[in-house]
Amino acid sequence: MAEKEKELEKVAADLEKEASNKEKFQAEIEKIKTSLVVAQTEIKTLFEQIRLTNAADYHTKTAAEIETESLSLLQKHAALEKQFSELTTKLTDLRKTKDTVSGSLEANRKELFQEQEANLVIQNELTDRLKKSSYANIEEIKQILAQEINLELQKQQLADFRQQLMLLQNQLAQTQSEIGNRAYDGEAHQKLVAEIAAIGENMSRKNQELGKVEQLLKKLKSDLESQAQLRKELENLELRAENIKTMKSLFKASGFVNYISSVYLQNLCNAANDRFFQLTRQKLSLEITDDNNFLIRDFLNGGKVRSVKTLSGGQTFQAALSLALALADNIQKITDSNQNFFFLDEGFGSLDKDSLAVVFDTLKSLRKENRIVGVISHVEEMQQEIDTHLRIENHEEMGSRILVSWG
Repeated sequence: MAEKEKELEKVAADLEKEASNKEKFQAEIEKIKTSLVVAQTEIKTLFEQIRLTNAADYHTKTAAEIETESLSLLQKHAALEKQFSELTTKLTDLRKTKDTVSGSLEANRKELFQEQEANLVIQNELTDRLKKSSYANIEEIKQILAQEINLELQKQQLADFRQQLMLLQNQLAQTQSEIGNRAYDGEAHQKLVAEIAAIGENMSRKNQELGKVEQLLKKLKSDLESQAQLRKELENLELRAENIKTMKSLFKASGFVNYISSVYLQNLCNAANDRFFQLTRQKLSLEITDDNNFLIRDFLNGGKVRSVKTLSGGQTFQAALSLALALADNIQKITDSNQNFFFLDEGFGSLDKDSLAVVFDTLKSLRKENRIVGVISHVEEMQQEIDTHLRIENHEEMGSRILVSWG
C-alpha cells in the first residue's frame, strides 16, 4: 500500500511537472509564431520597398549628389542584406526550435497519456485495496501519512537495519563459504533436528536442576549469613565473658588495685617516653612488664629489650628525670596547680664526667620548658654549671651556714 502511495505521489508530481512543461512549451510556440509573423511582415515590407531606378530622376542632379545617394543606397542595401540574413537565420532557428518543441510536446503528450492511463490503473487498484482494507476512505490514510515522523529515530532504525543486514549478509556469505559444494542431506538434517530437540530437552532439565541448585545456594547463603550473625553474637558473648572473668579476677584480693596501678604506671611510662625518647636522641624508650617492672628497648640494637641496670649513669638520670617530670605533670593536673618547681636528689657524686655532662645538658634543656628544678648535690662541678645556687657550710663555731650565689 505504501509503495503504491509513493508511486501515486510520483505520478502526480510528474503530471504536475509535465503540465508546467506543456504550458512553457505552448508559450514558447506562441512566441515563435509571433516572431515568425513579425519576420514575414518585415520581409514583405522590404520587398515592397524594392523599386527600379528611373534614369530621368537623375538628369537634374550633379555627379556628386548621385555619388552621395549611391553610397547611401549601398549602405542601406548592405544593412538590409545583413538584416535579411539575420532574420533568415533567426527564422531558421525558430523553425528548428518549433520542430523540437513540437516533437517534445508530442512526446510529452504521449507520456502524459501513458501516465494518465497508469494513474487510472493505480486509482482503480487503490480503490480495490481500500475496499479490502480497514480504512474508510483515502482521506483517513492521508491523515495517517501526514502524521509527524521522528526523523532521527527513523534514521537510527534505518542505520540499525542496514548494520543488521550487513551482518546477516556477512554471516550468509560465511555460511555459504563453509557449505561450499556440499549437497543437502534430508536424513542428516532430520537427525540433526532430532539431536537439537534432545539437546533442548536436556537443557530444559538442566535449567530445572539449575533452578533447584540456585534455590539451595540461596538457602545456603542465608544460612551462612545467619551463621555469621550467630558467630558474631558468640564472639561478643565470649568477649563479654572474658571481660567478666577479668573483672572477677581483678576484684579478688588486691587485683583491682594492681590493675589500676598498672594502668596508671603505663600511662606514666608513656608520658615519660615522650621526653626520654627525645633526650636519648631516639635511641631508647621505657616499657612496663606484666609484673610492673621497667625494661629498656634499645633501637640501636634492633629494638631488643634489656634491663634498666644496663643503662649508664647519665641514661639512668635521664630515665629517672623523665619519670619524675611525668609524675610532676600528672600531679599538677590532678591538683589543678600551676606550680612548676621541684627538687632532685639523685646522688650525683657517683657519676663520672661523661654522665655529668649528660645530666647538665638535660637540666639545661628544662629551661626551654620554663621549669624550675632544684638540685641537691655535693659535687663541686654542679656549682660551676649552675649559676644560681645555695651553698651549705658546716662552721665550727656557728654550725651550718647558708651562703647564696647572688649576694
